Amino acid sequence: MILNDAGIEKLELRVKVQLKKWAGLSGFYGYKEMDFDQIYKLVNSGGWKTEIDASDPAKRVLRMTKEGVVRKAKFTLDEKGRVVRDY
Repeated sequence: MILNDAGIEKLELRVKVQLKKWAGLSGFYGYKEMDFDQIYKLVNSGGWKTEIDASDPAKRVLRMTKEGVVRKAKFTLDEKGRVVRDY
């Protein structure tokens, strides 16, 4: 696994893209032009709770919940420095 600034930036980009995808599925509007902080605030509104676990620098685990609806995603860096979605 290659863990450097480029790898971390790739992980953060994948998280941002996933949050935008979930925002669309959740019925939110105007998220396409938002930056990360705005999207994160958006997906934590309207009864939704979104958590991002970045305790391990080489992976990101996302969880979005609301009244029995659970969305999960896990992204890791592979040995070549590519971001892989594990689930």
